[in-house]
Amino acid sequence: MTEDSKYYVVKQKALPEVLLKVAQVNKIIETKRMSIAEATESVGISRSSYYKYKDDIFPFHDQAKGRTVTFIFQNNLDFSK
Repeated sequence: MTEDSKYYVVKQKALPEVLLKVAQVNKIIETKRMSIAEATESVGISRSSYYKYKDDIFPFHDQAKGRTVTFIFQNNLDFSK
């Protein structure tokens, strides 16, 4: 597994504030149809901070209806022997 494909479940209090604000911006853009500039200004982060993390941070439990999250756990044991 490469470093880019690892996921972690982390408590909100352990995350830097900027990551939480990026998640807020994503939600604002999705629900209120604001521009990125307006949304980042409303939560108090720069657009460059948003663009740095926008594809890497999202809430684990999204309240949006109709979404399904599937986790697949795979071990590296070979049972064919």
